[in-house]
Amino acid sequence: MKLTKYMVMGAVALTMGLSSCVDDLNVEPENPTTKTELTSKEDYLGVIARTYGGLVLEGGVQVNDGGRAVYTRLLWNLQELSADEAIVGDNWKDAGLPEVKYNNAGPDCAMLYEAYSRFNYQIALCNETLRVLNNAGEFFSAEEIDAFRREMRVLRALSYYHIIDIFGTGPWTDENSVVGEIPPTYTRKQLFDAVVADLNDAVPGMKPASQQVYGRVSREAGYMLLAKLYLNAEVYTGQAMWGECAAACQEIVKTINTLAPEYKYLFCATNDKYVGNGEIIWAVPQDENTLQTYGGTTYLAIGCYNADVVAKFSENGQFIFGLEKGPWGGPRVRPELSQALDHSDKRRLIYEGELNENVDNLQDWKIDGDGYMCIKYVYTPETNYYNDGNTDTAPDCFNSADYPLFRLADVYLMLAECDMHGTSCNGLYYFNEVRKRAGLATVNSYSADDLLKERMCELYWEGHRRSDLIRFGKYTGNNYNWSWKGGVLEGVSIPEYRSLYAIPVQFESTLGQNPGYPRTAAQ
Repeated sequence: MKLTKYMVMGAVALTMGLSSCVDDLNVEPENPTTKTELTSKEDYLGVIARTYGGLVLEGGVQVNDGGRAVYTRLLWNLQELSADEAIVGDNWKDAGLPEVKYNNAGPDCAMLYEAYSRFNYQIALCNETLRVLNNAGEFFSAEEIDAFRREMRVLRALSYYHIIDIFGTGPWTDENSVVGEIPPTYTRKQLFDAVVADLNDAVPGMKPASQQVYGRVSREAGYMLLAKLYLNAEVYTGQAMWGECAAACQEIVKTINTLAPEYKYLFCATNDKYVGNGEIIWAVPQDENTLQTYGGTTYLAIGCYNADVVAKFSENGQFIFGLEKGPWGGPRVRPELSQALDHSDKRRLIYEGELNENVDNLQDWKIDGDGYMCIKYVYTPETNYYNDGNTDTAPDCFNSADYPLFRLADVYLMLAECDMHGTSCNGLYYFNEVRKRAGLATVNSYSADDLLKERMCELYWEGHRRSDLIRFGKYTGNNYNWSWKGGVLEGVSIPEYRSLYAIPVQFESTLGQNPGYPRTAAQ
């Protein structure tokens, strides 16, 4: 069944015994009008759908701006604003943004607290859904319940992956944890080992993408998550796992092995046609009417459009980006991304106009201000991508483009990376397949720098860049400086310990602190 119809906020509200990571992690029901028991099939579907919806909807974590704490938005900010693809101007005053964009976020950074709370809240949702599924036998077959349980385990593993990648250490809970008790704190390697073991048990028995319905996680999506963990295994554990990464990728390309014909259509309002059994292996569904969010592609469209530029076209009735009004003037393109993308590259979805490529001035973003505008995520459908004739209704805010968590092109580039590290897996072929779609010439070989650049050109603004720079040894130190790295326009070295974010001060007394950061919590 298609779960997205159940994912509307408030479709099902349930008083759930959510296991928080520490005493002061704030969790709350989605709706104060709650149910205390599940009495129908629809109730159970609502709980399952709410767990999926945790990646796109607000609620659950207490902040003064719910939209700012949407899962996909927090993840994107921590991955992209801290690296060389995007920067937000000083015109935005959101708590935590200056520290993240200048690579000096500490334990008291508000955005780190919001992200750590959000990731753990999502884990708590998954655990509670696994618990209530024990009582769902009246409404579902044993096979259906098993399928749901495997999906919830993979959803949970996604949040653990983000904790491992971004924070390193964290609490370990599963459906067997006692609600209300403080769980054990796992090291980065312990978390990695536990998550990988759970995925290896859950994923092989999942439904393949060809049999899965839109909005639910497939076997290929599970293997994709495993591949991402293996890809970064040397960073996480000190031991490289290139062979395991390649094997997980090869499980995917057995059944999903064709890139979409046009890159730009992967990020438009009708990109759901590529989701699941297409190039977008795992997406977070969105809809301008029924799945509204201030995160996801809404944030990456209206949030990242220059208001003066859109107003200029709107005055003439030309809604060329599919948006009529109201851009927020948020994240802009850093020059390093613009310079990496040749103008002949079909993936260059950047608006220049009268804007400047440099980002010397991060004050108000005027029509001739500093920083190009990213137009990778648009409101228009594939059938009228450029809004010719302006026949399509221009939304005021919410985007219908699904947020692409993982794509097949990433699988191809992972195989190229595994091959580069000694695992024979036809890496050059896959590397060139990505380039061919972009309209670029094929090559006879590639270096680590070539591959890192190709990952930027292919996957920019999709929430992978910080992890990639760390894995390639380009994030900390002086090996590679980008504009405003370390808070200096020309870029400066940042210390090695910043390859992990700080544990938020609210959780230090239970979890401790990552090396290099000051301990600020009471002992």
